Amino acid sequence: MNEYQYTHQEVVQIGAKWLKQVIKCPVIAQEIRCSGSREIPDVLGFRSDTSFLIECKASRADFLSDFKKQERQGLCSSLGNYRLYLAPKGILDLAKVPEKWGILEINEKGKIEVVRFLQGNIYCGTSTPETYKTKDPFFHESDIRKERSMLYSLLRR
Repeated sequence: MNEYQYTHQEVVQIGAKWLKQVIKCPVIAQEIRCSGSREIPDVLGFRSDTSFLIECKASRADFLSDFKKQERQGLCSSLGNYRLYLAPKGILDLAKVPEKWGILEINEKGKIEVVRFLQGNIYCGTSTPETYKTKDPFFHESDIRKERSMLYSLLRR
């Protein structure tokens, strides 16, 4: 585990930087709120036809409390075609992370290590043929209406 204790905001900034530089998302929002969605994503990134949600955790308690959200229990639709958890190494209980979620950890040097997620530039989007979506172990059908509300809110700022 890292000796340095990252704040939640620092983890969010690291996640946003990773989405921009590694995943090449040109549109990124941090902790954005909007009408039409009860979710407040830590980091939400968009490419032309796909979206990425990163839930950032700075403590084990924060990680465990995330599972109480209706979106995590499948009680309502959620954001992100790709969903990931990001935390300093040692915070996440990897066995509790849902199968279709990616796992990113911040190493001792403050860099992100991909523990479990796609490598490369092959991400499905909303218009991707169904056959590819079903073969992608990390793809989720996101709530397009909520994502559109997020983008609208972001553009109005």
